[in-house]
Amino acid sequence: MRDTHWIQGDNSCESPLFRRDFSLTCLPAGAKLRVCGLGYFHLYVNGRRIDDTEFAPAMTCYSSTLGCDTTYPVWEERTAYRSLYLEYDLLPYLTRGLNVMGFHLGNGWYHQTRRTAEGSFLFGFPKLMFELTLTGQDGEVLVLKSDPRTLWKPSWLLENNLFYGETHDFRLLREDWCTPKADLSGWQPARPSHAPETLLTRQDCPPDRVLRTLSPVLLSQDKDRKLYDCGENIAGWVTVRCCGRPGEAVTVRHAEELDSQGHGLDFASAGGESQIQEDVYLCGAAPVTAHPAFTWHGFRYFQVEGPGEVLSASQVCTDIAVTSSFRCSDPVLNWLYDAYIRTQQNNYHGCIPSDCPHRERLGYTGDGQLTCETAMLTMDTRKLYEKWYQDILDSQGADTGHIPHTAPFLGGGGGPGGWGGAVYIVPMAYYRIYGDAGLIESGYPAVLRWLEYMDSRCLDGLIVREEEGGWCLGEWCAPPAREGMLPVEYVNTYYYILGMHAFRQMGEILHRSQPLWLEERIRVCREAMMRAYFDRSTGDFCGGRGGANAFALNLGLGDARTKENLAARYRTAGALDTGIFGTPVLLEQLFAQGQADLALRLMTAGPTSFGHMMEAGATTLWESWDGHASHSHPMFGSVVKLLFTEILGIRQREGSCGFADYFLEPAAPARLRWAEGSVRTAAGTISVRWSRLEDGRLEIVRHCL
Repeated sequence: MRDTHWIQGDNSCESPLFRRDFSLTCLPAGAKLRVCGLGYFHLYVNGRRIDDTEFAPAMTCYSSTLGCDTTYPVWEERTAYRSLYLEYDLLPYLTRGLNVMGFHLGNGWYHQTRRTAEGSFLFGFPKLMFELTLTGQDGEVLVLKSDPRTLWKPSWLLENNLFYGETHDFRLLREDWCTPKADLSGWQPARPSHAPETLLTRQDCPPDRVLRTLSPVLLSQDKDRKLYDCGENIAGWVTVRCCGRPGEAVTVRHAEELDSQGHGLDFASAGGESQIQEDVYLCGAAPVTAHPAFTWHGFRYFQVEGPGEVLSASQVCTDIAVTSSFRCSDPVLNWLYDAYIRTQQNNYHGCIPSDCPHRERLGYTGDGQLTCETAMLTMDTRKLYEKWYQDILDSQGADTGHIPHTAPFLGGGGGPGGWGGAVYIVPMAYYRIYGDAGLIESGYPAVLRWLEYMDSRCLDGLIVREEEGGWCLGEWCAPPAREGMLPVEYVNTYYYILGMHAFRQMGEILHRSQPLWLEERIRVCREAMMRAYFDRSTGDFCGGRGGANAFALNLGLGDARTKENLAARYRTAGALDTGIFGTPVLLEQLFAQGQADLALRLMTAGPTSFGHMMEAGATTLWESWDGHASHSHPMFGSVVKLLFTEILGIRQREGSCGFADYFLEPAAPARLRWAEGSVRTAAGTISVRWSRLEDGRLEIVRHCL
């Protein structure tokens, strides 16, 4: 599709309507439409919306952000910029005579004007490009393109913002706006617009849709204000019937929690009082059913004020199927599995694994790399991660090889290792789960460039800095402790060494020769870790805090005391002191050492555990152990894969991938009486059930389809 013939409305309208008329004396043999509407668009033909796709096209690195007013420095151009177009077969919707294509556009990420915590990333006003190819019965081809023959006018959607919500004025709504009989007074020729500096690519990833519809429960009513509970934390919207007098407002506000009295909404976890998710509907002459057009909200509770009748609440996310199941005798592990699935679903929009569905909504590479293998194991995410990995490659620094903290790149804080490491972690997880080296092939040069970047940030073998003026984080969201979090250099160098090992493995898979410097750099960095952080008198790294010994053992560092100290420390402490990176590393090491009972105890009991979240009434995973931040962050859910690889014991033999060669070896902590579950793999569906006999032995039932 050519990147010409872009059109727009004026430079003040956030949500224009476009219509293009054309006449047919007879029905064609084919009618293929290619369309890109930035930020988001809805498509209509002859007054009928023709699909159920939401938030299309999927978010990408649209164009350069150099010169944007940003909180974190924008240091250089990205590797590539692209926008996605969608294809439709319009033939079933066409008739003889006059036909009308209608397009309704919204801001999306392309024209996000209000939340500026990460900076102001404005790419332009909403704009549209389309090509309709009509193929006659005689083979003759006619192409209709977006040009000034397309008409436009402002819609009834006065304001739309991803973070704050929308304002609809239904007094301006004309139901027949994209039908042949519409009144065309007020419509004007569309304005030609500069083409974005972007590569147009066909969208080949799952769309967003309404996944589920819920029936909220009325909690309380005060005059014309009603408070509702969805029963769980969701990402989506509320549908209301607006029944008031013309101009009378129906206001819907959303939050994850109630205030301390339970009488109103508490906005703190979803952005605070300065970023309230609110939709306002101004009633028209007749009752109208309404929900947001171009945004979603992250919430469990909502409040409706004004003459509005609540019809439903809907979960609206990328259409990803759950392909796993898990149950066992421990209610906390059952809660953990369910809460992770809900949280991860709520954070898929536009095939981006976001950090949260409300406050930030960004594709943080740290959060995304942590959960990618768990998501691939439990859900049908193959196409999603193919798309997001392309976003990572596109977001890489063109000159330096730096992998930014968000992809698509829209600012945000993080660190070079735990965040940038997504460039090798995602393709390696994809290979292990699907048995496909495609992402390794496409990402191999990018990983090489990232390793060179990391080397440029080293001092005496340790990663000591990132970009000037930006963040350089190591661990994140660890609980407060007297010892403090792990040194930033320790965590980032860990990911650098892991990256070099992964790059070596990628080269072996692709049958590529290794750079001459690779083994020497691994040696230098390992020695630097030992020199700077290993206590030879105790066998501990960084005093053993924050899972430091687990990080070291995962690299093959330390000695026998390091292994012993790891279990001894957490057996005594009885609680996790780790953040988003240390938690999965620690638990994996404990399981590997045969400490399944200790690992289960840490996961389920104490103030820094999933048991604490469950007991507090959470239905999705928290951003922090104490619950003081977002209540829908999937990153701690990275450990859910252990329910399958350890508790159920579904393991792949060394060197295999795609579950072509798997075996069962459950870790089976002593307090678990039974466990069962299934995963759908490239080799078939693996179903497992085991139960503990009276003599303590396990009885294992396996079935693979």
